[in-house]
Amino acid sequence: MKSFVSILVGVSLVALGGCVYDNEPPRRLAPDPQPYSPAPGSESAGGDPGAPAPSSPGSPSPMLVEVDADQTMNAVGGEGVGVFIEYVRGGHWHVWWTCDTAQTRQSCDFAVSATAASGNVSNVDAAELAGGQVASPTPSRIEATSTTTTEVHGVRFDTNPGAVITVDAAVGGLKDGAFLFFVQDGKVNGGFTGKLTNPLQLQGNAP
Repeated sequence: MKSFVSILVGVSLVALGGCVYDNEPPRRLAPDPQPYSPAPGSESAGGDPGAPAPSSPGSPSPMLVEVDADQTMNAVGGEGVGVFIEYVRGGHWHVWWTCDTAQTRQSCDFAVSATAASGNVSNVDAAELAGGQVASPTPSRIEATSTTTTEVHGVRFDTNPGAVITVDAAVGGLKDGAFLFFVQDGKVNGGFTGKLTNPLQLQGNAP
């Protein structure tokens, strides 16, 4: 079993001197997750590739959280399992991931997708995905896979400025919100220590 507790994350932030941040949950742009109950006659998981489905009935609906624009995170490849989501003003996203191979001597099989709630996903850059694969089953969605050890793998892509994206990430077939990371209010995950959903919806705090 993979370890998700050995992640080393450093946030590179600009102009934070003198600021004090509360230990509050990430701001949600949508109500608290409610239990998922498929409507009668609705399509099963995979019926609509543009609409990520929960991992199982009864799973909470994806949280929708804000991401600080123009901030980055740093993590050491091989030291922990994590999927890191960054946003740059203008609709530019960077989703990247690391494994815990230095701790476990095992590789991680990642399957990561990103779906835009409006508009298309464009300008996909897979330069950081050496040995992996990326596909676009629909114009609004990309799916990346890789077997990762001590590398840092990832993809860059564009959406409409301010668009919401849904990130769905699995490691060895396991989905866990514990290995999803973003920056909010200058802190990793906004300082939130509770359980994030996976899939997770994200929107930049500035278009």
